[in-house]
Amino acid sequence: MAFWVKAKHFGGKGGQPSFFLFLLGLLSLSSTPSYALSPTYELGFETQFYHSPALPTVFPILSAGLRFSSSNDPESSSSDENETRGDFKIRIDPLQPKAYEWSSQNLYWGERDQSYESPLRFTFGRRLINWTGIDSRWNTGQIEPLDQWDRFRPLNQGLTGVFAYTENQKFNFRFFLSGIALPETTPNVVLESGQFVATHPQAVTSAPQTINILGQDTATRYSLLIPSLSKIIFRPSFMFSMETKREIPFSAKFVYGYLPLNYFPIAIQGDYSHGQNIAEVTLTPRLLHHHVYDGEVSYRANDRLSFGWVALVDQPVQDAVPGGYTTTPLTTSTTSSPWIEYKDPDFSILLTQIWVSGGLEPDVGALARTDGVSVFSSRMLYRNASQLQLRKNLAANHPIHPKLEFKYIHEYSIKGDWFSTDLFFNLRPSWVLILGADVLSSYQNASPDLGAEFLADMRPLG
Repeated sequence: MAFWVKAKHFGGKGGQPSFFLFLLGLLSLSSTPSYALSPTYELGFETQFYHSPALPTVFPILSAGLRFSSSNDPESSSSDENETRGDFKIRIDPLQPKAYEWSSQNLYWGERDQSYESPLRFTFGRRLINWTGIDSRWNTGQIEPLDQWDRFRPLNQGLTGVFAYTENQKFNFRFFLSGIALPETTPNVVLESGQFVATHPQAVTSAPQTINILGQDTATRYSLLIPSLSKIIFRPSFMFSMETKREIPFSAKFVYGYLPLNYFPIAIQGDYSHGQNIAEVTLTPRLLHHHVYDGEVSYRANDRLSFGWVALVDQPVQDAVPGGYTTTPLTTSTTSSPWIEYKDPDFSILLTQIWVSGGLEPDVGALARTDGVSVFSSRMLYRNASQLQLRKNLAANHPIHPKLEFKYIHEYSIKGDWFSTDLFFNLRPSWVLILGADVLSSYQNASPDLGAEFLADMRPLG
């Protein structure tokens, strides 16, 4: 169980718009005691809990940043054909300075989508579009990169490049083209003296300090073989989407993309030094592209109730793994997710399910395990999971406008649960206080079908 407190400050006087909207003094505190819960299920009902105390963790977060938008500029009218929007945030743990992160969801300039002065409108920079409902509801990062520095509160980040928008009487069309790929952000893991040091409490590293060779414990020393920065960043991508207009209750959407993977699958190579009794392990990231096909249908029953279905096919482009390396082959995965949502000004509820098949095969290479269990942590976050989200304004007329957000996810393949709660209080017009808590539970073993390890990885260990 993890608890934290956040305080957000928004610049500007009262409700008046401001071109620069500063976010100052954000404080997040995560503290325990923590408990790993391993429930036993019979016919879907929880019958027993085993409590295993985890080591206490204190992780204070200091964060500062800014946001700006031309729509908040008093000198910019709503009829202006151009718009500018951006945000920037940096977070650091003062107790562990190496655990820092900076991110930006939007940083672009161009013509407004809703303008009609030109048939084809362009924007340039980093922009969050929400290409697929899979990413927006499940934070999988399959199209847009994730900010997972705080894995309990992942944020979708925009793609970076040139965006184009056009429309006719029935459809909206979007295009994206870029030669720049900014990967996702994850908790910090640092390599010091040949060992991986998890400076971020949420970092997941299973790199052992010793391994057994011929019945003898042998020290391991790690090194990273990282490609040049130009090879990591300068990679081409293209996206296209076609969506029916929202004037009718039924809507459909199709998306195709060819873009780099937002994460780096790892390949490892091992070498044993007999004289020093040391196992030398070299790790290198694989830079892969993938094809993404997304189809969505939805129906708006009225102003408050809507439901739909999303299907996404992710097809990695196979790479040439260097000889002697061990890695996990990536294969085509298929994701489908039905959803239903009720929303009014003071209350909303979302129910959604996700099924993921394929995506991974057993490790190949000299260091692959014979039992088929991967030596790498899976990037397939879920296999078969249900999610419930609730948002409720507790007292809309109260001066501090208290608001509750709750999320519950159950992963069936590992019988794992994630309860997440946030309370928001507007202490002043420019200050927001957030109280949050998470409870995780899952069985000790990871999913037998390769994947769904997110909740198992995040489970605190005793």
